[in-house]
Amino acid sequence: MAQEKPEKSNPETEPNKEDEKIHQELEALRDKLLRNAADYDNARKRLQKEREEFIKFSQERLLRELLPILDNFERALPHLEESGPDAKDSLKALTTGIQMISKQLLKVLAGHGLNRFSSVGEPFDPHRHEAVDQVEEEGPEDVVIKEILPGYLLHERVLRPAKVEIRVRPGKIGSKPAEEKEEEIT
Repeated sequence: MAQEKPEKSNPETEPNKEDEKIHQELEALRDKLLRNAADYDNARKRLQKEREEFIKFSQERLLRELLPILDNFERALPHLEESGPDAKDSLKALTTGIQMISKQLLKVLAGHGLNRFSSVGEPFDPHRHEAVDQVEEEGPEDVVIKEILPGYLLHERVLRPAKVEIRVRPGKIGSKPAEEKEEEIT
């Protein structure tokens, strides 16, 4: 009878304990990486949703403060239709009411960083002013002489430039600078 020889273990074909341990650690790290990636993706989605909600409702406070002003305008409108012997008094009361509403609105807007700036008498600044007309008259040139539409700053940044008329020296409108006249001659 032939004696059976115990088979020698082949290290290349049989997983050894060290390889198995490394494989388990690798799987654990892979699982941890996948969980971290999923957590990151969920956090990113949650932040995006929160950002969208913040933007969507960021004007809520301002709108709540504007509603009483809207209510005041709506209360003033019926007085426009009143007539009769007290029409003059009614018109005066209406004018006073609208002035009060305007002050209330400006106060709310100022509370949110919006402020009107004055332009008349100031030197023309293309960052703060939009010249819609030029008036020929004596005096300092390129100075705002009339404000057509007021300008506004939002936290010290120009939100809307003022539409203004500026002063120019007499004869400047319609005349060409000396350099342009020389070019036409040659």
